[in-house]
Amino acid sequence: MFVKPFRYERVASLPEACDALRSADGFTKVIAGGQSLLPMMNLGVLDLDAVIDVGHVEGARGVVDDGDGYLAIGPLTRHADLERSDTMRSSQPMLAEAARWIGSSRIRGRGTVGGSLAHSDPAAELPLAMTVLGAEYELTTGSSSRTVKATDFHLSFFTTVLGDDELVAAVRIPTLGPGWGWGFLEVARRRGDFALVAAAALARVAEGRVIEARVGLAGVADRPLRLGAVEIAVEGATADEIDGRVGAIEGLDPPSDTNATAEHRRHLARVLAVRALTGAVRRGGA
Repeated sequence: MFVKPFRYERVASLPEACDALRSADGFTKVIAGGQSLLPMMNLGVLDLDAVIDVGHVEGARGVVDDGDGYLAIGPLTRHADLERSDTMRSSQPMLAEAARWIGSSRIRGRGTVGGSLAHSDPAAELPLAMTVLGAEYELTTGSSSRTVKATDFHLSFFTTVLGDDELVAAVRIPTLGPGWGWGFLEVARRRGDFALVAAAALARVAEGRVIEARVGLAGVADRPLRLGAVEIAVEGATADEIDGRVGAIEGLDPPSDTNATAEHRRHLARVLAVRALTGAVRRGGA
């Protein structure tokens, strides 16, 4: 369909973008890579009056080890940068693996970390990975900033705690120390399609047994879910015992749609959670 005319504004900094949001006249969105916004505009889901382009902001891209056990990620870092970053692969390989599952190479080459997190698609890989990793997001209005945990940031379908004049300015994730392993898996109709269900897991292992576990799912609710009961159930387990420790995942109420029934998603949720955890335990004990 044809998109109605809209005002386009390119900014040189995030504070300038926040100022533009505050002074915007009509329904306005920020565009970075455009891999979510433009399709929604083309389909008529969004009818915008203005678009603010932050894609050319300097200094907002890259992955840096800040030296205190965290990686700092700029909001305009491309998905492909996460996938290929040597720093990411050595210090937090689960996020590099999650990025590899995103869409096609074209989408990974243009889509941005900040854009994906702000869009907050409940089937997306990065919000899930960040939730399991215990990431923190720095949000800015240009004149002030605040830090929000990933678990508190994603509220519901395409809904976050971002204010009308706020942007994601940076992401911080802890690096993995000795004994930590990871797993990330998803099932889609075709590779690159939206995940029917995705699972991410971390496990800290000592003498072949789980000391601490984190596991989450995407595609089964209105936001990424941490599975606290499963995390407790697998404490002390070996890789071979994970399946027996994980029963039916209680409380899941996934949607039914043209791609999968709720029953199928519940089945996939358990299978993928078990496999992701098992892989994490084996990597942690290697």
